[in-house]
Amino acid sequence: MTARWPDPDRAIIGRYVASLDLRSTKSRACYAQVLHGLQDVAERYEALDQEVLLVWLRESAVRRAPSTLLHRTRIVDRFFEHLAEIGAIQRNPVSALRDECNIKQCMPIWRALASRNPEEALAELRQPRPFGSVLGEMMAEHVAMMRRRGY
Repeated sequence: MTARWPDPDRAIIGRYVASLDLRSTKSRACYAQVLHGLQDVAERYEALDQEVLLVWLRESAVRRAPSTLLHRTRIVDRFFEHLAEIGAIQRNPVSALRDECNIKQCMPIWRALASRNPEEALAELRQPRPFGSVLGEMMAEHVAMMRRRGY
């Protein structure tokens, strides 16, 4: 049986933090605090989606400076990746937004979510897919052929 997240006994967070190669106990406590705060928010919602991320960011912004909050998002993002790897969640919601916007980094997604108007900020991030037109497949093949020829 695969563990689901959020888990009521919070064992997944404990195992995850214990598995990290953190140098100090302060770091472990910080990671655990951030992840427990995230789980507190996630437990109030049916699905792990953009709404959970927005609420967590809003609640965390009350207690943390913006620069610290953006650092904490990296902790959350790595935890989501871990959850996806072990099958506790279907997909990392930040990666889903990143794919939807067609960008490679996660930090612009977090900045957009932390902005005053997240929907507008995410809309500004969205980029067209490469070779997304009607002629896209033919153009992609042509570019690949030209690269093989050394151009």
